[in-house]
Amino acid sequence: KIGGRQKMNLGLHASGFLVDGEFYRSLQPRVSYRLMIDENWAAKASFTTMYQYVHLLTNASVGLPTDLWVPSTKTITPQTAYQGAVGIARTFKDQGLEFSVEGYYKYMTGLVEYKEGAAFFAESSDWQTKVVQGDGWAYGSEFFLQKKFGKTTGWIGYTLSWNKRKFEELNHGNVYPYKYDRRHDASLVIAHEFNKKVDVGLVWVFGTGNATTLPVASYQGNAMNQLSQLGFPTTVDYISARNGYRLNPYHRLDLSVNLNKELKRFTRTWSFSVYNTYSRRNPYFLYFDNDPRTGLRVLKQVSLFPIIPSVAYRFKF
Repeated sequence: KIGGRQKMNLGLHASGFLVDGEFYRSLQPRVSYRLMIDENWAAKASFTTMYQYVHLLTNASVGLPTDLWVPSTKTITPQTAYQGAVGIARTFKDQGLEFSVEGYYKYMTGLVEYKEGAAFFAESSDWQTKVVQGDGWAYGSEFFLQKKFGKTTGWIGYTLSWNKRKFEELNHGNVYPYKYDRRHDASLVIAHEFNKKVDVGLVWVFGTGNATTLPVASYQGNAMNQLSQLGFPTTVDYISARNGYRLNPYHRLDLSVNLNKELKRFTRTWSFSVYNTYSRRNPYFLYFDNDPRTGLRVLKQVSLFPIIPSVAYRFKF
């Protein structure tokens, strides 16, 4: 603590990782600072360095999405990140409200992505030969309004963000959006207690669709493979940009009602809830198929979890 209004946390994180005779080591300083401007206003700032020895390897093409965690090796170096953030918060004590806004910027190196056309299980060769390493940036702003007490509680949150990647061997060396680049992310949570016996809840979430890679054209090629030697034409897909297509936005509404009753020895609760109330068909993955009526190649979407009602019973003693 610095005086009565300032507080600072200082830290140093040390780590090491031994693999294939290679020893990776790091020292990661972290600092956070908070200033109480007055009883209702507070400002904060932080800076963090991070060193990670495992990598998230995800496919960004059409088909069933797969996320794999792979370790650093003698040839695949760890990833590093540097993140800074600043924010300000305001408390409205009479109304039980808290509001905050924060901005952040994160720079990353040593990130891992598949090479063009490569996949983890496509060939028997070592996975290390199928990936490349590059840089990334993530930055944006977060807005948050919360009501903590009273019969009606909840919060509203909104994030505006960018998440980009750059690999010399991918996308002609141009910057492109990462799979989880989500421009808009919003959430609304409301809980209301009518009395000790009945309370209800509402949750609504919205997010920009994930970025994915799709071909913009196809043509007949002359690649020499087993199919072409048997007289079958070879179709070649043309991709103009990596992650140049967006899935449909993700959003859903969940509702719940709890019926509570205090008995002599315990309190029992009946819970009735509905997941995805308006049965939004959110995209899970895309794939190409032939339309049986027209014979044309069409893009289809697979969705999971339509409207799902549920009932639960619990007791506490």
